[in-house]
Amino acid sequence: METIAYLPGYLSPPGGFRMLAERMEGYAGLDLEPEPTPDAQLEAWEARVPEGAHLVASFEAGLAAVQIAARKRAKSLVWFSPYARADAALVARARALAWALEAGGVEGFVRVARPLFFGSLMLERGEELIAAWQASLRPDGLAAWTRAVAALGDRRRPLRTLEATPTMTVVGAEDTFAPMRYAHEVTEWVPELRGILVTLDGAGHFGFWENPREATSVARGFIERYREFLEGPAEWQAEDDEAPPPLRFEPEAPQ
Repeated sequence: METIAYLPGYLSPPGGFRMLAERMEGYAGLDLEPEPTPDAQLEAWEARVPEGAHLVASFEAGLAAVQIAARKRAKSLVWFSPYARADAALVARARALAWALEAGGVEGFVRVARPLFFGSLMLERGEELIAAWQASLRPDGLAAWTRAVAALGDRRRPLRTLEATPTMTVVGAEDTFAPMRYAHEVTEWVPELRGILVTLDGAGHFGFWENPREATSVARGFIERYREFLEGPAEWQAEDDEAPPPLRFEPEAPQ
C-alpha cells in the first residue's frame, strides 16, 4: 500500500488534513505535527517520511516538502496555497499580522487574518469553524511564524530538484494572503513540465478546509495519475515539440 504523508503548515486548522485524509481510501496515511517555521518542519519531519511516499503539504510547509521530496524520492507532491518566496507584498502582510498579534494578542491576529485567509463562504457561514481555529493558535508559535514568513527570502531554486516528482499546486480562488501568482511561480519553477496548477472556487488560503470535497477530488485524481507526468514529457517532446495534452480533472461540486 502506498503512503501519503500529510505536512501541515503551522496555521493549519485543528485536525490538519484530517478531512482530506479520511476521503483518501486505499492509502496509508502519515500525519505530521505542525511546526512554526520551514526549517523546524524539515528537521522534525524528514526522518519520519518514508521513501517513495506521496506528499500533501500546505502553506509554508511545502518548502520542507520540496526538500523531502527530492531526498526521499517522493512519488508526487500536492501543495495547497503555496508560496516559495516572500516578496514585498507578502512581507507586508506578515508584518501586519505580527503587529496585530503584538497589539491585540491572538484575537487581534485573527481579526486581521480573517479577510486574508478565508473566502467569502467561510466568512459568511463558518464562524464556529473560525472560532475553533482561533482557539488552537498560540502566541509564541504565531510570533515565530510571522518572523519566519517575513524573513523567507527567495526559496524557489530548490523547486528545480523536482524533475522526478510531479507537482500539483492548489490555490483558493479567493486567497488574499498568497494569491494565485505565487502558485504560478511555483508551477513554473518545477522542471520538465511536471507541474500543474488547480484553483478551488469559493475558497481562500485554507482551501482544503473550506472546500474539502473539491480539494480531495483534485488531490486524489492527481495522486492516482502521477505516472502520466513521469511518462508524458518524453513522449510529448518526441512528437515535434507538440504541446502536452491537458490533464482533465472533474472534481465534485462544492457543497
